[in-house]
Formats: sequence, structure tokens, C-alpha cells
Amino acid sequence: MQWELIISAKGQVTIPKEMREVLDLRPGDQLIYSLIDGQIVVTPKNVNFNDLAGLLGKAPNGHATLDEIDQAVLKAAGASVTDLKGDAAPDVAA
Repeated sequence: MQWELIISAKGQVTIPKEMREVLDLRPGDQLIYSLIDGQIVVTPKNVNFNDLAGLLGKAPNGHATLDEIDQAVLKAAGASVTDLKGDAAPDVAA
């Protein structure tokens, strides 16, 4: 499904009724905005992440344990902090 949204002069976006119904969004629900590869990804906080299983397709190395996932996240996060790409210092608090 795809919807076209328009940003108002105040930077606001109205979520179409059909999209709110599909996502079971109600007044007061919170949304998470993420920027991934130059695209805005909006995720309702009321989404059960188990419902997202398989959204990205099959894992290239099969199923992973929670420990393996934690290690991959730590490795990726550490790489982004230590990869300065010409910066003088990382943008993290000590």
C-alpha cells in the first residue's frame, strides 16, 4: 500500500484515515520517525515487533539467537562510532 502525504506550512502531515485504520492508530498514539538510507520510515509504537518478522525477507545466514543479534548490533554500533570517515572525533558523549 502506498499513500501520498502533503507537508503543511507548519511541517505537519495528516495520516489518511485508511492508513490509520490499517495500522490501528488512534489519537494520542506515538510514532517513531527514522531516516534509513535517505528514506523516512515511520513506525507506530503500538506495533508488535513479532508482527514484523520476515518483513525484510529471509535472514541471509538463517535464524539468529538473541545473543547473536546483540553481538551484531554491538559490532555495527561500535563500527559507526569508531569509523570517523575524516572526522576529528566521534560524535558521542564520553
